[in-house]
Amino acid sequence: MAEARNWLAFRRQIPQNQVKSNYLEYLLWVRISTTKGASQAMTSLKKKTLSLAVLALAAMVAVPVYVRHSVDKFIFTEIDQVENKAFAIVLGAAIENNNEPGSYLKYRLNDALALFEAGRIEKILLSGDNSTKSHDEISVMNNYLIRNGIPQDKIYGDYAGFDTYSTMERASKIFEIDNAIVVSQGFHLPRAVYIARQKGINATGYATKTSYGKIRYFLRENMAILKSWIDCLINREAKFYGAKIDTNKSSNIILEQL
Repeated sequence: MAEARNWLAFRRQIPQNQVKSNYLEYLLWVRISTTKGASQAMTSLKKKTLSLAVLALAAMVAVPVYVRHSVDKFIFTEIDQVENKAFAIVLGAAIENNNEPGSYLKYRLNDALALFEAGRIEKILLSGDNSTKSHDEISVMNNYLIRNGIPQDKIYGDYAGFDTYSTMERASKIFEIDNAIVVSQGFHLPRAVYIARQKGINATGYATKTSYGKIRYFLRENMAILKSWIDCLINREAKFYGAKIDTNKSSNIILEQL
């Protein structure tokens, strides 16, 4: 705007027969200046976008490496390596249509059974999704353990364990667990144990099934580790809290759902 006012002032001072020529020069100058400015802005935007992309890629690689390395010494595959803890926290997974645990969940439950029978744990916290009546992971898990000899009064259920982060947040704040063995597949344990320890739980991990299976599970887990690291960094709240559960009293399992 200032340049236009300066140009008009200059125009009044020049002969009429030169106005057209100078005005065209001015328009050309404005076009060149605008194009140059837009080009510089675009170049700056591209540099910023590239920088952000590089940072994001670096985080996707570095954070999973850091998380796995930081908890590697707390994860075990042999039962005689595991220290005794008050609780095993068994993380939910897919269940079958006949209300039986899926293959991944059955591995976890069998590992919890082995820990209990070996005297490594006193009680078991089952964590799973019970957001609808038709999907009741806790009852399926509880039934399996009861059929295999675990007393009901040794089993507790977190019906709002909608994700691994929520499970550990609630294990600490609702069930007031501060000493536990986390039971899951080997590829999942670094994330689960990392979150648990960030939430103040003196956690170790145990799994006899350590493989990733399909490559997509490894890639998905890397993204999940990055998200969980951010969740811990910002101290994200769980999806649901509710009243505290006293694990020194009887089981909170809802038998009517079985």
